[in-house]
Amino acid sequence: MSRTLLSASSALLIDRIFRAGIGLLAGIAIARHYGPAEFGQLSYVLLAASLFGGLATLGLDEMGPRDMAAMPHSHLSREDMLKTILRMRSIGGLLAYVLLVLFVYLELGVGVTLWIALILGLYLPLQSADAFEYRFRVEGKFLLIALTRSFSALCSSTIKILSVFLGWPIYMIAAAMTGEYASNGFIFSRINRAQFGIGAEFNLPYAKLLLSRSWKIMLAGVMIALQVRIEYYLIEKMMSWSDVGQYSAALKIFEILDVVPIIFSLILMPQLASSLHGAPEEKLKQSFQGSYLSGLLIYLALIPVMLIIIWAFPLAFGEQYLAAQALLPLLMIRPLFGMFNAIRGVYVILEHRYFFPLLSASIGLLLSFSAAYLLIPAYGLYGAVIANLLGLLGSTILADLLFYRKSTIALITCFQQSHSLIEKLRSFQITAK
Repeated sequence: MSRTLLSASSALLIDRIFRAGIGLLAGIAIARHYGPAEFGQLSYVLLAASLFGGLATLGLDEMGPRDMAAMPHSHLSREDMLKTILRMRSIGGLLAYVLLVLFVYLELGVGVTLWIALILGLYLPLQSADAFEYRFRVEGKFLLIALTRSFSALCSSTIKILSVFLGWPIYMIAAAMTGEYASNGFIFSRINRAQFGIGAEFNLPYAKLLLSRSWKIMLAGVMIALQVRIEYYLIEKMMSWSDVGQYSAALKIFEILDVVPIIFSLILMPQLASSLHGAPEEKLKQSFQGSYLSGLLIYLALIPVMLIIIWAFPLAFGEQYLAAQALLPLLMIRPLFGMFNAIRGVYVILEHRYFFPLLSASIGLLLSFSAAYLLIPAYGLYGAVIANLLGLLGSTILADLLFYRKSTIALITCFQQSHSLIEKLRSFQITAK
């Protein structure tokens, strides 16, 4: 691990932890003030929006940074790639917004939830500004990314807390969430124009090439969102908004841990795209093993954090969320599946296995929907958690075992890289001194 990589990891990790931390504090205040029912409605819209988020990104969150790092098209500059991706994501975001509003209207009609969707859903087209981050990541401007996102998150969380303190309606919470993305987009675009200029052109052939490669990832993103969210829909249908709020609160406090595999994959993708381009199979195998070993060690380090989270939950959310508290021990395995999925996802893209995420997500969705449909009526929220975990098991371990055994073998044999990892750590310590 190089000092540059560690510095980048530290900047993004601190940013993600900071944003997750203040987001969690704001989320706790929102959950306590508005109660399980209204909190459940807000969470439902957020999750419905994430369902269409795969369409909004067009699968380019993986493809964009990889292309900008490897530069496989000599006739295209990074500026041209950025403009092409930015325009494509804007169109995808607008389409996703329309579908979100239509879905909520057809499902729930006119009411509080629809108004939340109309306001909150605007983040989908605004999120297209994430394309600027692809460029900044490849250029190594991780601190700039971290500072921008942290600033916007701080402003958004401040508005949320004020809304709770002043007793404003829940629509203001939705507006604050959307405003965070608007702030990111404005700052990113200004910095990009100042540092790289505006001389880029939209490249239609490259856009078509991107879509031909990314549509499978995009569809997989929708399937994955369905897989990890389907129980929310069934809880609302079979139980109540209050139960949706309880379930959401249980997962909300664990969200701070989701940043770890996300950061791991964000750092791995540009680094590996450069170092493994054209590399022999043996080097790819060793890298795969080393990534899994690092991921497992990171998960083990998170266990004390999860125990503290379980202990602190009743102090944070209060007695009205006691039903959520009982679900937390079951959720301790969830970050491990997230780590496996993030690591495998990096290598899937590097090996151009674009159909596999769709296949694995389909397996996970089938398991989670079947389990949720059977278990929620019998076991309530416990059944929902079990269904969620079974879906994650299916989309990672089972899918790899059936269709991507290279990943399974890398996971089982990852401890072969223990010596190599120790040597890298020693080398870094010597370099740091």
